Amino acid sequence: MALSVNLMAADADTDDIMAMLTKELKLSDDQSKKLDTEIQKFAKTVDQLKADQEKEGAEPEDLVKGAKKAQEEYIDQVKKILTPDQYKQYEAIKEKALKGMFEDLAAIKLMDIQSKIDISDDQLDKLAPIMGDSLYQVVTLAWEHAGHRLRVGQKIRLARELKHIQKQARDDSSKILSKEQMAAWDKLKEEQQKKNK
Repeated sequence: MALSVNLMAADADTDDIMAMLTKELKLSDDQSKKLDTEIQKFAKTVDQLKADQEKEGAEPEDLVKGAKKAQEEYIDQVKKILTPDQYKQYEAIKEKALKGMFEDLAAIKLMDIQSKIDISDDQLDKLAPIMGDSLYQVVTLAWEHAGHRLRVGQKIRLARELKHIQKQARDDSSKILSKEQMAAWDKLKEEQQKKNK
C-alpha cells in the first residue's frame, strides 16, 4: 500500500516532504541526507515507470511489478536509515497522509453528487471520512493482491472482504443520511453502473 504515498511523494515537492520528515522523525543530518537520496531515487524510478507506460505496447503488469520492486527496495533502505521507533513513526505518518488523501478524494466525489441527492454540508463533512476510509481499505486490498494470480478460494475471500468494506460504509452512511437520500444515492450508483457498461 505504500505505493500510493510513494507515488504521491514522487509527484510532490520532495523538499517539503523531507522538511516534514526531518522535523517529525527528528532525523540527524546524516539520516536526512540518506533518506532524501532514497526518496529522490524512488521518485526517478517511478517517473521512469510512468514514462514506460506511455510507450506503445506497454503492459500494465510491468508497472505493477516495477512499482512493487521499487517500493520493496525503497522500504528496505528506509529501514536501514531509520531507527525502529522512527520507522514506526514514518509508517504512521504515511498512513495518516494516505487516509487524508482518500478523505479529500471522497469529499470531492461527494460534492459532485451533493445536489443530486440533497446532502447538506454537515452531512458531507460526516460522510467524507467514512467514504475515505472505505476507499483506503479497498485500495489497500487491491495493492496487496496486485500482480498475484489468485486461486478461486483467494478470490472468494477477497470478494467477501470487499463486500464487508462496502457494507460497513453503507451502514455508517445510513446513520447520517435519511432513507430518501440513501435511496437517491443507490439510484444514482445504479445509473452510473449502467452507463459504465
